[in-house]
Amino acid sequence: MDPLIDEKLVLTLTRSTTEFVRENLYLSAEKEAYGPSRNEGLCFESCSAVDFTGEINGKMYLCMDGYTKLKLLPRIAERFQIDPTMRGMADSVLLEFSNQLASSVVEELKSGGFEIQLGPPENLSHKIVPVDLNLFRQYILIFFLRDRRAREYLGRLYIVLVVQKYAQQ
Repeated sequence: MDPLIDEKLVLTLTRSTTEFVRENLYLSAEKEAYGPSRNEGLCFESCSAVDFTGEINGKMYLCMDGYTKLKLLPRIAERFQIDPTMRGMADSVLLEFSNQLASSVVEELKSGGFEIQLGPPENLSHKIVPVDLNLFRQYILIFFLRDRRAREYLGRLYIVLVVQKYAQQ
C-alpha cells in the first residue's frame, strides 16, 4: 500500500472541492484549515455522507451549519435546475450536490490510477454520527466560502474524510 495515500487523498479532495465550487457555484472556496482529527463523531445541521470502496475504503461527509445551508441552497438548486421551494427538496438538492462533489473527487483519483467506486449519498442532518477511531483515520478540511463579485460571506463548508485503517497482520 502507498504510504502517502492519505496525503494524496487530502490534496485531491482539497483541489477538487475548490475547483468544483468555483466551476459550479461561481464561488471562492479557500481552504481555511486542515488536519487530522480525533473526534469520535460529528453532528451538523446539514450533513450528507458518500461512501467509497475499492483500493481505499471510507466516507466523505459534506457538512455545514444552518447559515451556510441557507446561503448555498438557492445557488445549488439553480445549478442543478431544481425548485428549492418544493416541500422536501432541500435535502435532495444537498444530497445531489455532495454526490456530484464526491464524483469529481473519485474521477480525479481514478485518473491517478486508483480503483474506487461510490455508494449512494446519505442524509445525516441533525444526527450524531459516531466514528470508530480504532478502525478509521479521520481528517477535517474547512473551506471559507465567499462570493467575490458580490463581496458576500457565505459561511464555511466542512469536509470530513474518514478512511479505513489497514488491517494488521
